[in-house]
Amino acid sequence: MKAKTLTIVVVLAILACSITTCTPNDSYLVQVMKLAPEDTNVVLCIDAEAIAEDPDFGYIYDATVSSLGHETANIDRSAISTLASISTDSYYVLVFVGDFGLKDVRGTLIEEDYVEGEYLGVEIWTGDFEHTVAFIDNMIVSSYTTDSVKACIRIHKNEEPSMYDNEDMKSVVDKLPASVVSVVFGPDYMSDIEILAGGICVQNQNREDEVLDYTGWYRFDSEVSAEDAMEDFEDYMRIELDAISINAHLSGQFIEIAAEVELPEY
Repeated sequence: MKAKTLTIVVVLAILACSITTCTPNDSYLVQVMKLAPEDTNVVLCIDAEAIAEDPDFGYIYDATVSSLGHETANIDRSAISTLASISTDSYYVLVFVGDFGLKDVRGTLIEEDYVEGEYLGVEIWTGDFEHTVAFIDNMIVSSYTTDSVKACIRIHKNEEPSMYDNEDMKSVVDKLPASVVSVVFGPDYMSDIEILAGGICVQNQNREDEVLDYTGWYRFDSEVSAEDAMEDFEDYMRIELDAISINAHLSGQFIEIAAEVELPEY
């Protein structure tokens, strides 16, 4: 899961590489985290508006959206402000945030023989193999298990704790700057270093230097643990991110990194 997610981050950052001004998406990141279970492994959040505004990469964005599932077939790309995913040990959920014309989406679901239902007052649609779609406020939530969508609804209704209720996760998110791509993850994400939570955001601050700018925050269980990890942390993250430069420094229970990663040819 770790390697797959890092690959997705790099690919999506490439899509945004010609954008010089990033639309803040930290509020959307928090919104998605409030749908995710407290023990979520990874949340990935992409500022779709910023990517879609770039004419050079519009066709790639269209291909990405059209490949995500039947429920996106009649969504105008301009309606999607954020694309996100929630990964746990048990399931994978896609979240689309935006201003949607649900009439067209419902029409597509009906054509695909989805069955309309309701759970805790939320409209849900279920298709073959339990593929389930729910409309929660300004979000479309989609997964290949009905239980996972219902879990998101219960969390949204404050019947179960969310990822954002996890103090370790929240403390990391509160430190991340707004960016085109953001990833927040739990303790199982890094197999070789014991952390409580971490987060990475990706920007392209200077389109002419052909590098991606990474900022990361990692929380440890104590200041001593963070200090002990510092010895090998830069070398570890340089390999993990394939970074051409990296700087790490201590901040209490946290290690902060700033890295530059060469933009791959696309």
